[in-house]
Amino acid sequence: YETLLILQAYIPGVYSNVPLEEEFRLPDALISREHTIVDLGEDEFTVGRLHPMMDNDLRIRRLEQEASDPEVAVLLLDVVLGHGAHPDPASEIAPVIQSLMARAQEAGRQLEVIAVVVGTDEDPQGLDVQISQLEAAGAKVWTSNEAAAGYVGRLIEALSPKPEIHEGTPVDLSVLKDPLSAIN
Repeated sequence: YETLLILQAYIPGVYSNVPLEEEFRLPDALISREHTIVDLGEDEFTVGRLHPMMDNDLRIRRLEQEASDPEVAVLLLDVVLGHGAHPDPASEIAPVIQSLMARAQEAGRQLEVIAVVVGTDEDPQGLDVQISQLEAAGAKVWTSNEAAAGYVGRLIEALSPKPEIHEGTPVDLSVLKDPLSAIN
């Protein structure tokens, strides 16, 4: 939920399978709409299969699905380290990131991949090793979800079209003739 809360400051609405507001619930968690955050750890994805922090298959398929959409410019994912997590998640995720970014570039479009690595130097996967693999693949990597989500929010703001402002457009001044009322 932290990512959704942070992104709210930058984006009016973020769709999700775990939304902050019901109006932004995805009708189908397999299909993104506009700006979307999907929690692949929810029951709808994990019943009968390993959690995505242990098995990267579902995450990789979703990354490929999203990156193939020409309207997608930013992908944000987390890579969780620790006991009970995949023994080397970046070894599977990094080649996919590199491939997706290369395909986007060949198609003449920009694709940014941002990864949040959640872990410590004491984790068996090796925090620095995981970060190095992801960065070598072209991902921008953070160890702070707040910093990564803020970066993504600023990126999306920069990529979003700004409303046109027409200078010299006349304003109907009759609205100023109505009685003024104020509540303090």
